[in-house]
Amino acid sequence: MALRNPVYLDLESLLARAEYNEIDVPVQTDIVERTVQQRTGNAKLGYGPIVAGGSKGSEVELQSSYTMTPTQKATVSKVIDGLMRSKVVSFPGTAQTLVKDELIELDGVARVTSASLAGKMLYLLLQYMKGIDQDLSEIEFNEIEPEIMQQMQGVYLGNELVPIPMLIELTGTGLEQKVFVDLQPSFFIDSASVDRIEGEMRVLGTVRNLVGEGDEGYLSSEEWLLSGWEYLMKRMIMLDLGDQLTGLADALSIDLPENDVHAWISGPAIVIEAIAIY
Repeated sequence: MALRNPVYLDLESLLARAEYNEIDVPVQTDIVERTVQQRTGNAKLGYGPIVAGGSKGSEVELQSSYTMTPTQKATVSKVIDGLMRSKVVSFPGTAQTLVKDELIELDGVARVTSASLAGKMLYLLLQYMKGIDQDLSEIEFNEIEPEIMQQMQGVYLGNELVPIPMLIELTGTGLEQKVFVDLQPSFFIDSASVDRIEGEMRVLGTVRNLVGEGDEGYLSSEEWLLSGWEYLMKRMIMLDLGDQLTGLADALSIDLPENDVHAWISGPAIVIEAIAIY
């Protein structure tokens, strides 16, 4: 099996899966090595023409100890291999019916949705509002302080991460449903940024939401749009989300795609809670 190099990893969830399914997990090992060496010496005793010779020896035990700690790449790869060998991981095809909480692996092309692009701006707007004494309903986006507008633009254009959940879409999976992936901000590896989770990716995760077809086939994208906002404020913004986003995007000179995910995810679709991306 290939050695995996994750850019996003929820290690606790992965190891919990391994424990539940009785998969061996590499652990830190303390090793003590002992070697025995024979130490000898020669001695002679003589008087006149008569000489007696002999040897005298002793055993010396040498001990050394060290610790072997498995690397994260090796641990992750071995655990995933074990889950696959045990057929815990599914590789869904077009005709397969998915169920909630199923562990699946999918290949596809990942991109950040407009819900997350707007969510980043709304998160910065929330930080701005905490420092002013003004009701959101009275805010005119073209009157926001230039400093916060520049900061929003920098986060948007610079692909910077902010501490909120992220929603990406995975296309080219072979599934009939649209596939979305939920990412939590604390599981990115080292300096991983949005740049490293867009493009061709392999996603391991659990099916979190199944969004059906028809008039009721939708899921609110509120948690990615308005992370950290107070409940009543969320209700007010969601009622007028289109105008709010249009005003904010216009003020920042940003063009959010009209047909992308904004307030709702429409079905048929699935949302995967990511465990690892590599």
